[in-house]
Amino acid sequence: DLDEKTGRFVTLAREVHRACEIVILEGPESVAGAAEHIAGASSDLSHVMRRMAENARTGDTTGRTEDMALAAERERTLYQAVKDFRLAARRTLGKAT
Repeated sequence: DLDEKTGRFVTLAREVHRACEIVILEGPESVAGAAEHIAGASSDLSHVMRRMAENARTGDTTGRTEDMALAAERERTLYQAVKDFRLAARRTLGKAT
């Protein structure tokens, strides 16, 4: 069900943003910067996903192909931001590999 999937996505996105806020406010600068990238990438993906969900509800298929490509690109950007965050966290903890 589209509404259920959208709700789950929104819930996860909110949790990501809350976690990033804590790291940005209380974490070391190197990790906070990486967390800011995650928050931005997550927000960018969220905008596309919300638009796609709304268009699906209304039956508007105009731009669907472009939105799918944009969502895939933004998902890759988010994935890279998460990888960068993990690396920054490992370095901060002295466990860089």
